[in-house]
Amino acid sequence: MLKNTLSILLFFNFIILNAQVSKVKEEVKNAYEYYQDAFSKIKNAKTYISNAFNESSVNDIQSYASYAEDELNLAKNYISYAEDEADDAEDEAASLNCDDAKENASDAEDYFYEAKNKLNSAISELSSASYEDDIDYISDYLNNASSYINNAINSLNYAVDELNNTLKNINNCGVPNDSNYYSKSDDKPSCQNLLNYILQKGYHKGTLSNYNLDSEWLYEVKSYSLDSKIYIIAKIKKNEYSYQTNTYIFCDIPSSNWYNFKNGSYGDSESYGNRFHKYIIKHKCDCY
Repeated sequence: MLKNTLSILLFFNFIILNAQVSKVKEEVKNAYEYYQDAFSKIKNAKTYISNAFNESSVNDIQSYASYAEDELNLAKNYISYAEDEADDAEDEAASLNCDDAKENASDAEDYFYEAKNKLNSAISELSSASYEDDIDYISDYLNNASSYINNAINSLNYAVDELNNTLKNINNCGVPNDSNYYSKSDDKPSCQNLLNYILQKGYHKGTLSNYNLDSEWLYEVKSYSLDSKIYIIAKIKKNEYSYQTNTYIFCDIPSSNWYNFKNGSYGDSESYGNRFHKYIIKHKCDCY
């Protein structure tokens, strides 16, 4: 009877543990989605600033500066939501005694806070630009705002890296991690085994479909986070007239490369194909 009771208790403890781990993952997922919303607004702000530099009319320049300011205020709100989700993940990880995951979530929260402060500085510069009549002063304000925005983006990228670390360490906290599909000791794993492992264990970060890509050769691009690294699974058309594809895996993608491929960095080509060559293709996995 005692043995049965202990088995039941262990079973329910395992269920509760998994539920708590799932809660942390959900909070990290929410934080990442808010980050994406924020990044979209920041990208819009950078476009408005770029447009401002191309104008000669003071009124038009002031208007673009004001538009950029509005976008950054929206971005700041989304970052606050991401910060709150990271804080919740930290608390949940602490309740599981997962110290590493707790620290990662805490660091993500701090980086989100830093990004907000940097955006505040950018907003202040843009506000000054929107009321300034002297072209030279306006240019200085816009350049300062751009610099603060770039610093904010760096902080956001660090925050996302810490979110990925949170996922890695929460998976290692109390829940066994099946390594049947891929062993880190393997010098050169099977591509199929590596693919299965990524699909089963990875955290899906985003997908670009054939419709989004509008490419002669790229059919689908999916991104996964696993063990603090980013993997990309790409379906590439056999030729521009075919919908038959081959699947390729790209390993150890820097976070900034994935974001720049997906969203485009300042001065990048509008073509996903060109950005894939610039940011992804050299990271093809060494598997057989």
